[in-house]
This record gives sequence, structure tokens and C-alpha cells, in this order.
Amino acid sequence: MGRAAEQSAQRRSLILRVIYALCLLGATANHWAILLQHGLYWDYGGFPVATAIFWTSLSFLDPAAVVLLFARPNAGVAATIAIIVTDVIHNLWIEARYFPPLLRTLVQAPGVMAQIAFMLFVLATASRAWGSERLA
Repeated sequence: MGRAAEQSAQRRSLILRVIYALCLLGATANHWAILLQHGLYWDYGGFPVATAIFWTSLSFLDPAAVVLLFARPNAGVAATIAIIVTDVIHNLWIEARYFPPLLRTLVQAPGVMAQIAFMLFVLATASRAWGSERLA
């Protein structure tokens, strides 16, 4: 790869990682607003303990991924993928389990739809966001 092409790839990676970081910071703000309003041990209105722990953990995992996106880009991209895929799967399960039918609920749940859109964006662009220190 020529120098110009490598610089272009690095710039594209940085732009994508900034977009990921901004989305994760928005999620972090939402999670911390909930923590500040309800406290660390809130059950989110009666959801299972594992769900409450998961959602609360995102208050710490999301900003950790943001740091990794710039300190260790490949680890940050991997963490972003893991977080958003896990979050979407979990939230779809919650929607289907507690608010059926799922399709009607999704139309009425713009937050979940935004998470799905972000997940699809991350999955579609992760290979370009991945840093130049690729594994063989």
C-alpha cells in the first residue's frame, strides 16, 4: 500500500472511530443520567437482576470502549462491536419478552431502532475502522 493510500485509510479509520465514540458517549450520558437519578442498584422498574447489572455496566463499558478507540484502536473497535451486538440482542430479548409483539414494539421504541442502526453501521464499517496493525 502506498503512503497516500495508507494515510487515507488511517484518516478513514479515525473518522469512523470518532463516530463510534460519539455514539458511545451519547449512550454513556443516558446510562449515567439513569444512575444519577436512580442510583447504582436500581432494578430498572422490576427487570431481572442480570438485566439491571448489564445495563448498569454499560455506564462503565461504553466510556472504556471510547478510550480504547483512541488508545488501542483495534481493541476499541472489537469492544464497540461486542458492546453494541450484545446490547441489541439483549434489548431485543427484553422487548420481545416484556412488550410483545416485538415488531409493533420496535416501531414504538426509537431508542432500540437507533441501537440497531448503530450496530449495522459498526458491523458494516468495522473493517475500515480497524487500525493498520492488523493481525496476520
